[in-house]
Amino acid sequence: MVNNFKVNTQDGYLGEYTSKLVSGFRIVIPPLFRKQLGKEFIIAKGYEGALIIVDYKRWDSLIEPLKGASFLDRNLRETLRFLVASAYSVKVDAQGRLVIPQALRKYAGINTDILGKELVLLGVYNWIELWEYDKWLTHKSFIEENADEIAQELTHLKKPD
Repeated sequence: MVNNFKVNTQDGYLGEYTSKLVSGFRIVIPPLFRKQLGKEFIIAKGYEGALIIVDYKRWDSLIEPLKGASFLDRNLRETLRFLVASAYSVKVDAQGRLVIPQALRKYAGINTDILGKELVLLGVYNWIELWEYDKWLTHKSFIEENADEIAQELTHLKKPD
């Protein structure tokens, strides 16, 4: 029996893709992601040394919990500095490439003097992560070795109403 499972790509970003750093410190965004992102979107620091790429609507959703919090909260200020202050609005060119800003290349460990360096783009439902290839392999190995423990930690999360 064949399963005709079809994912609605409007719901979220899915999949793992590789891309190479080309001249001008650009990468090609996979066609499915380009379709979902549009021509202009946000790239910013993410966690674990990755970058995040997200369309404007999802960006607003990601930072929504931070908007109403008190300025007096140090963790809020630090999180805004980390995420929002590192965010850039970027556009893809006619070939579907985007320039990775220098500050973000440095943060993600994307060696800027090695053109052709492989990078990984992950669709993580609400955002896309951009990883330096070797860093991703190391982190992916950690996830695979600890997946059951990580999932167990999530069992305490409250289900949305």
